[in-house]
Amino acid sequence: MGKSFFITGTGTDIGKTVATGFLYFTLNKLGIKTTVFKPFQTGLIEQTQTYPDLGWYESVLGVKNTGCFVFEPETSPHLAIKMQPKEVKIEAALQRKKELEQTNDLVLIEGAGGLAVPLIEQEDSFYMTKDFIKELNIPAILVSLSGLGSIHNVITTNLYAQTYEIPIHSVIFNKFDKDNVIQQDNIHTIEKMLKLPTFTIPDFKNVKEELEKYSDECIKSEQFKEKMKEVFLYETI
Repeated sequence: MGKSFFITGTGTDIGKTVATGFLYFTLNKLGIKTTVFKPFQTGLIEQTQTYPDLGWYESVLGVKNTGCFVFEPETSPHLAIKMQPKEVKIEAALQRKKELEQTNDLVLIEGAGGLAVPLIEQEDSFYMTKDFIKELNIPAILVSLSGLGSIHNVITTNLYAQTYEIPIHSVIFNKFDKDNVIQQDNIHTIEKMLKLPTFTIPDFKNVKEELEKYSDECIKSEQFKEKMKEVFLYETI
């Protein structure tokens, strides 16, 4: 039986899908049979009749059928459900996770936006992403951009996660410029404050062509592999 990690972010459009793809390539190359799962997907691309993240996983990673609940409106899931009414049973996503864990060492579950995104509007409250993670009973990996504002965004998101007892195992910084002093200091500061392992992904000119090559370069580093082992708790890496 495998295990799962939830990939969340400090906001929308910060690169969760790219970070998930990076982890997918890296873990599989390290001998950890890994797959991806995107329970909530909104925003149908009319020209291609595909969904952005699900289509990306299929075309770039070669992984099909990664979704569960899909909605055409490009909105938060709770609003998409109201705009395109359909029955959403969380039990179906929980069962899918269990099935994927039976055939994989590790399942990367990508969320929609951040921890405070409402998924389902109930009569007197909202079922939030943090509630979903609690039901999944798994730790999370936090994805952030690397520039100005990232210190605040990472620290406050981590604090929110702590409030609801969601363990954060690592922070991945997307679109990182290794020559930018501010971005270097952002990562140094967050590492010092949170005491968490961090990884960086550069701002690729063509992410579809360069992501796997970047993974190949990363796993040549013993320090990188040790950090992966620390985060994902595998003794076989």
